Order: sequence, then C-alpha cells, then structure tokens
Amino acid sequence: MKFLNYIIHPIIDFIYPPVCCLCQRLSERKELPVCSSCWSTFTAVSPANPTWIEIKSKFKNRGNVDDILSCYLFEPEGNLQEVIHLLKYRGMTSLGVQLGRDIGDAMSGHPELVKADYLVPVPLHKRKKRERGYNQSEFLCKGINQIIPIPVVPSLLKRIRYTQTQTHLDLEERILNVEDAFIVHGTFIPSVEGKSFIMVDDVITTGSTIDACASQLLSHGASKVFAVSAALAQ
Repeated sequence: MKFLNYIIHPIIDFIYPPVCCLCQRLSERKELPVCSSCWSTFTAVSPANPTWIEIKSKFKNRGNVDDILSCYLFEPEGNLQEVIHLLKYRGMTSLGVQLGRDIGDAMSGHPELVKADYLVPVPLHKRKKRERGYNQSEFLCKGINQIIPIPVVPSLLKRIRYTQTQTHLDLEERILNVEDAFIVHGTFIPSVEGKSFIMVDDVITTGSTIDACASQLLSHGASKVFAVSAALAQ
C-alpha cells in the first residue's frame, strides 16, 4: 500500500492528471471528478425560496412528511444537472457521496433531523437497479452518514411496481404513477413503529415519490418522516 501511495499513484497522476469533467481544466480534487470551482456554481436553496415553499406546501397538504431540507436549486442545463446525470447514468458515485456530505452539513443545524433514527434511500425497482447497477440515493446516504452517523437502511422499503419516469408527468399523474408502488420489507416491519425516518433522494420535484414512501412508513407506525435531497426542482 505504501508503494502504491508514494510511487504508483504520483506516476498515474502525472500521466493522467485529474481533470474536471465539467470544465475540462485540471482539478485540485483528485478524489472527485468535478473541481471546486464548478461545484461552487450550484445555486444554493433556502426555505425562503419559492420552489422550497411550494414543495413544502405540497408535502404539508398530503400530511405524510413533517419537514424537508435541500441544498441546491436544480436548474435545467446547469452544472448540477450534469453532475446528477453523471451520478445516475455514468457511474460517478463519488459525486453522490459528496452531495450527501453537503446534505449532512446542511442537516447539522437542524436538531430534529440529526436525532432521526434512520436514513432511507428512495428505492429503485429491482429491474431499474439491475440496469443501472446501483441506487444513486444510497451514495447520498453514505455521504450524509460520513457527517452525521445516522444508520442507513437501504432495504427497508421495496419498490414492487416498475413505474415510468416521472419527468414528463404532471402532479396528478405522478401521484397515480407511484400509488401502491412501495412496501416496507417484511423483515423490517417490527423496527418501524415509533421511529423517525429521513427519506433521501437526489432531486425532489413534486415530492410524490417520497410521499408514497412516507405513507408506507406511517402505516406501520413510524413517528415522523422527513425528506432531504441534494436539490429541489420546479
């Protein structure tokens, strides 16, 4: 290992220096394929943002999610959109871990989130997970856990129905699309009652997917369900 660290890795870095996959410039962050300069272009989002207010209102009206938290505003054609595309479809899972760390940093100022019992990634259907090879939300959870050591339970919820992508659906269609799509895995049912959960996803748009997950947790006695994400989208 010492030989690799001190001899081989420097040679590799010299021959193939780390390059940011967004701006194509040399990057100072060898462990991440996006430089800090490009990362800093993501637009931060706060509870005062109209998108945040609208999404939180939708959750409140449905009554299953107690509160939300996110880091960035998802802007079409922006750098964050490209990063999420690289995370979901190009296997760059380190981007998910870093986004998760950003979420964890944001959560640090919210005692109720810090005290939650479990982190739960929004599950993929087994067919989609097989096609992609991984669930990107699990890497977000991994990053959060590096900042706030809340246990991650990736198999707590199971997606039992293969659903079409939500991207081009309106709110009502999104709700119908994920209706009865999730169940609590039988092994974990006794562990749900009285516990608080944080649902984790990359981007929240209408919140219908997370709301369907939260409904299942509450039906088995969960005390509270929160939603966190890397970004919020209009």
